[in-house]
Amino acid sequence: MKYRITKRINPLNNESKFYPAPQYMEELTLMDLAKDISDACTLNVADVDAVLTSLVRKLPMYLKSGFKIQLGNFGRMKLSFSSKGFDNPDDVNSSTITTKRIIFTPSAELKNEIESVSFSKM
Repeated sequence: MKYRITKRINPLNNESKFYPAPQYMEELTLMDLAKDISDACTLNVADVDAVLTSLVRKLPMYLKSGFKIQLGNFGRMKLSFSSKGFDNPDDVNSSTITTKRIIFTPSAELKNEIESVSFSKM
């Protein structure tokens, strides 16, 4: 993976330092992924695209229903939230929930694959 050097200022003390920052390639679309996956198997591009599109369409429904979604060697997704805390349990209700977020936990296999990445300066 390529990286570039960026200068960042610490807002607490106005000190600036240089850091490596990832340099990303262009963004891949679902169709790009479908074409690549289709080249590696017997499914045609339309079939792979249909499956990926359906997955993306269905994920929010399952997350909102409270399911944790295990995606094989990719990892696990789940919906979580933050809320205000109270001394009395009777004060807790759904209106105290402040922030919703999706948590993705990569699988051990995916983490191991990422460990082998090498970096080079742009």
